[in-house]
Amino acid sequence: MNRRERVLAALDYRPVDRMCLDIDVSGAGLYEHGEKLRELLETVEGDFHPISDFPIPVPPPEAFDENGRYHEFRTDAWGVLWEYRIVGMHGHPYRRPLDDWRALDTLRPAEPVYPPKGTPAFDWLKKATDELRKDYFKVAGWIGTFEVLHALRKFDDVLAEVADGDENLVRLADRVEGVMARDVRNLIDLDVDMITYAEDFGMNTTMLISPEDYRRFFKPRQARLIAPARQAGKKIWMHSCGHVLPILEDYREIGVDAIWPQVTAYDVRELAARCRSLGIAVAVAPCRHKDMTVGSPDDVRRFLDFYAEAFRPWEGGSWFYIEIDNGFPFDNIVALVEFLAELRK
Repeated sequence: MNRRERVLAALDYRPVDRMCLDIDVSGAGLYEHGEKLRELLETVEGDFHPISDFPIPVPPPEAFDENGRYHEFRTDAWGVLWEYRIVGMHGHPYRRPLDDWRALDTLRPAEPVYPPKGTPAFDWLKKATDELRKDYFKVAGWIGTFEVLHALRKFDDVLAEVADGDENLVRLADRVEGVMARDVRNLIDLDVDMITYAEDFGMNTTMLISPEDYRRFFKPRQARLIAPARQAGKKIWMHSCGHVLPILEDYREIGVDAIWPQVTAYDVRELAARCRSLGIAVAVAPCRHKDMTVGSPDDVRRFLDFYAEAFRPWEGGSWFYIEIDNGFPFDNIVALVEFLAELRK
């Protein structure tokens, strides 16, 4: 099997010649560990993209204070001012344009992240996509409404307004969905293999909103954003941090092929069995906040062995998704890579 054939087989629950692997690196991880991390990861290169796709961040000198501490503000395409305290790590909203609903009528929607067909930027990206797909399985996108809503407004307010069916929130969600729909169209035109949809609906043991509120407010929007990609033959990968077990059947119903869960929010064997019964493939990501950060190399090998036994990636239906963050002792990263190399043989 080549890389694309291998991933497609895994998504369809067909056996693979070797375990699929997706290696990602946060900017913070690369900033902390530098070139030695890139060199290590190249020894177990995965099926989705080359490690060279990830540049080491170089913040501007003015982003550091006189004591060398990083602190930066940047405004996004929606007009949200974000505060950053860790190089290469996502920040937090510092000033939101819609804390007062009176600003809704003058809010300028963001432009799609991916360029439209017929532009020089699209032509450049299409060429790069076609080239990568000769060797790798191409994934792109970050399609969703919830994360944009609670960047534009206070998180607690959005949760209450979802429950209440607030008319202003409905209007805002419609605008966000319109931008995301254009991004989906552009991703289809780029001819990527799989599109990532992302909504963090979960907490440690339960959902942030009720399953009923999800089905009323978000599920129809997700279904509309997924439908054209499905019709174009694209695979659908849904990311959600936290526990979303109550809506896995809903995900399958609207066309989700795979999920990218926070596996520590579940009984791992229950999650593996439920996904296998539904035909939803799983990107299995190791526990970054505990084992990879404060555990030992032996702990890393132990949980990887447990996940491999639970999800059986060589039978199809799952793959390991590895994201290297800051704060991981390098010995733990070495243990991670060496174990994955063994599983890939």
